[in-house]
Amino acid sequence: MRKDLIKDRISKSIHAKDPNAEAFLFGSRARGDNRKDSDWDIIILIDSNKVTNEIEDSFRDELYNIELESGQIISTFIYSKIYWKTSLVYSPLYKSVNKEGIKL
Repeated sequence: MRKDLIKDRISKSIHAKDPNAEAFLFGSRARGDNRKDSDWDIIILIDSNKVTNEIEDSFRDELYNIELESGQIISTFIYSKIYWKTSLVYSPLYKSVNKEGIKL
């Protein structure tokens, strides 16, 4: 499966689950220095104040079919928008996503 098709399917899957979610591809796939076996690093930001296991599982379940069909690993990091923009604002992860992230 082509990179642009996988990226599009990830985006559609996330927004079908939560139309208000913000999602970003980051890491080697966003920078373009990935290897064939590199995973897809995805940040998902949601409006909920608390990210529960059920919320995480529901997004990962949606993306699992894409993993099976493409043979690619999708690594998700799910945070509330408030937590992302306050508590994580000085983290290396936040800086990395803001520098190289591609909005999905």
